[in-house]
Amino acid sequence: MGTAAASLLIVAAAAAVAHADPCTGVTPGGGRFALCFDPGNRLSVTAGSEGFGGGIALRQVIHFSDEPDLVWKLEHVVLDGTHSATSGDLDAVVYRGRYMRHARDGHLVIPLGVPKKIFLPFDVGGLTEVGSVRWRDNEPSHIGIVKLGGILDFARTRTWNRLAFGPVATWEVDVTRDQHWDLGEHTVAPFSLGMANLHYESNNGRFVADLRVEAGMAWHSLRGWGPEARAEASIERVLLAINDRPIALTLGARYDRETSEAIARVGARIVLFDHRDPRVARLD
Repeated sequence: MGTAAASLLIVAAAAAVAHADPCTGVTPGGGRFALCFDPGNRLSVTAGSEGFGGGIALRQVIHFSDEPDLVWKLEHVVLDGTHSATSGDLDAVVYRGRYMRHARDGHLVIPLGVPKKIFLPFDVGGLTEVGSVRWRDNEPSHIGIVKLGGILDFARTRTWNRLAFGPVATWEVDVTRDQHWDLGEHTVAPFSLGMANLHYESNNGRFVADLRVEAGMAWHSLRGWGPEARAEASIERVLLAINDRPIALTLGARYDRETSEAIARVGARIVLFDHRDPRVARLD
């Protein structure tokens, strides 16, 4: 019996090694360290060509006991921004949120006549942004009061990846600062902008890429209707981790037709606090 028990323990240990946690590494001395990181739940600081900054990112997954195939994926960004001490430029947002409804068999019901159930090839959701700022010393500054949008996500995945499209409404104001503060031109887009967003994250969270484009027509208080277009792309790659806190190289570029502003940037992101287990915010 003793030999049999020892054999069973050896088999169990081998099985445990074979099925080791893919997000946890083990040193020769038995110490453990993180191999996965959660880019959606963290407090981080950044430093790069645009200056210094930071932000808070949070994610939530809401399950329903009566509908196990339905989840809501909620993403929040709070007080995220970058400030340049040399030029005085500031780019920041007070709050940005994205809320996605994912169902394994997404559908809608038409209750007219004989009720019909129609399956949808996309998830649905919405986005909101409040209090965005683009501050420039030598030109009118730009304040985004509110942005609202609908989302159709054709990726239809239980992960955080997405291939999304939808209409967007915005209300923005230019602010001038000469001898005193003055509100300038208002720009309003009543769901007359279209949005496309491609977002990808590796399973271990060490690589993140995002591309967002908005284009359409907007009404300007001083000159009427006109075309609008803006785009932003970013890449983040974790290069190393100190005490399980990742440090990532960040690359990005953005373009705004209204201001004719095209900027490329490079920098580093240092995570101060994040989930110890990045799978906490995953859906499975």
